[in-house]
Amino acid sequence: MKKKAFAALCAVTVMAGAVSVAAPVTAEAAPAPLVSYDFEDGFGDMTPGAKGETAAPSIVTNDIKGGVAQVEFGANGAESYATFPNPFAGKELSAATISAWVNIPDAAPFEWDCLIGFSNGDVVNDSTAPGARLTLEARPYLCWNAGADDNWIDLKSPILAYDGNLGKWQHYAVVLTPEGQTLYVNGEAVTAPESASGAGLDNASILSFLSAENTSAYLGLGSFWGSQGALMDDISFYDTALTAEEIKETAGIDTVLAAQPEIGVPTPAPTPTPVEIVRVDLSTVTAAVPEGYSAYYKFEGNMKDEVSGLEGITVGLKYNAKEFVPTSYNTGVKGQAIVFDGLGGAKLPVGPKSKQYTISANWYINKATQYSPVIFLGNLYENGILRGEDSDAQWISIAPLGHKEALSDGPMIWSRNVPGEAVWNDCVLPDNKSLEEGKWYNVTVVADGASATIYVDGTAIVTGPVGDIVDETTAIYLGVNAWDAPFNGMVDNLYIYDRCLNADEVASLAKESLVVEEGPAPTEEPTATLTPEPTKEPAETTPVVTPASSGDAKEDSSNTGLVVGIVVVVILVAAAGAVVVMKKKQSK
Repeated sequence: MKKKAFAALCAVTVMAGAVSVAAPVTAEAAPAPLVSYDFEDGFGDMTPGAKGETAAPSIVTNDIKGGVAQVEFGANGAESYATFPNPFAGKELSAATISAWVNIPDAAPFEWDCLIGFSNGDVVNDSTAPGARLTLEARPYLCWNAGADDNWIDLKSPILAYDGNLGKWQHYAVVLTPEGQTLYVNGEAVTAPESASGAGLDNASILSFLSAENTSAYLGLGSFWGSQGALMDDISFYDTALTAEEIKETAGIDTVLAAQPEIGVPTPAPTPTPVEIVRVDLSTVTAAVPEGYSAYYKFEGNMKDEVSGLEGITVGLKYNAKEFVPTSYNTGVKGQAIVFDGLGGAKLPVGPKSKQYTISANWYINKATQYSPVIFLGNLYENGILRGEDSDAQWISIAPLGHKEALSDGPMIWSRNVPGEAVWNDCVLPDNKSLEEGKWYNVTVVADGASATIYVDGTAIVTGPVGDIVDETTAIYLGVNAWDAPFNGMVDNLYIYDRCLNADEVASLAKESLVVEEGPAPTEEPTATLTPEPTKEPAETTPVVTPASSGDAKEDSSNTGLVVGIVVVVILVAAAGAVVVMKKKQSK
């Protein structure tokens, strides 16, 4: 049996110059855990399990830590896991601490895979009904999601607990209080974690969730992703907020770290080289629509393809949702534009069909939300469901942000290409400063198989990888994908080519697309309403008046009338002057 006891510390206070000696004072011992697992004699009351062909966790022997639990890598829906009684259930929690030793091997780590999870849904038998979840993941990354509303948190340490320490024992701890959460790595608080929180976050609700009788506890399960392949040991749960010193003391951190190669600390991020982009001056470009487009959507009060005559349809919060979503149109760059208000999207009848293709459209970004797509391409099963499993995922998302967190990093193409040589493909240039909210842009993607170039207003921003998935069966959607919050903004002038436009053609099309043309007045707001599922980012209202191009607003109707009036007066005065001159000439 591994020895876990820690001797109490004693201090003797000697007063300088005094003859007497104070009585011994016993230092206060660190709190005892509610439950602790050291895996020296097996799993205890944990029950190992697995989904799919992934192996269940096992007990192995480690030179430094003795008996430890080994959890296997597993994709979402094929996790290696163990269930155990929730140590917090029924407690009146004012705080909580989760403490564990983790050794992530130097192979196939994924920062979002789960180490320890809690859920009040059925994550074992039904991954589509996970309920609320609190997970400690490999990065370490603390993630809380209270279901389908905006009560959530993300708290992330530097990537994979100081990238370069894979294959070494490191101690992870998280302290939860009504005031917030703190991550610890090797007993040191992560002082500047990447963090985000939903508008409806209530820190105290996390504690009430943990203490609920219907909340279950897991190793390697409960994440949005999969189980993390890792060795784990000395997993402890406390109903109090441990301090950094108490975490070090109870986990014996100094002793374990001294028994293995030195643990590194985060390397300061290098100062990025300034992005140098030579912007195309559209004022020097001849506006033209290159020949040969296979589809063109004007969005003049409808979603009709001007080439085939086929009409698109609305979809709900997800690409295949059946609920009706009212569609509205507003003033665009040319006539009208289709409005996406964060409630749903559209499925278009004709998309790209060739490995070489170009998609060009005008975007107005009302509110940029992480992951939300403007254009989404996907290959479907025969039943209409997107191919999205880890064995055959095939989709492309063209988005203002993708998985980036700042609009200055967009636009981005991120895609999945399984089967294929590259599973994940990201095409993005950080800090290119090409997009802002509240402006019209022309965004064009030119793809040639597995490579794509993104253009903004005719300027090439980045060339990078893209999922090589497009064929005759590829479906095209606007504003929605299978998982994320819908797009909040507008789209106008969507052209699709089954060939790669060259740079000059892209610039000419961008110039033509951004030339302002007056169109019909905005359609009346539909009377039907939809109560959407709450999302992380609350939907913003659609702008009523939009700029004509990047930063240039249209003149309103009152100004137009004034200009017309002035022109008429000038013409009349000029005509009168001409009559007088003619009369003078005739009198001579």
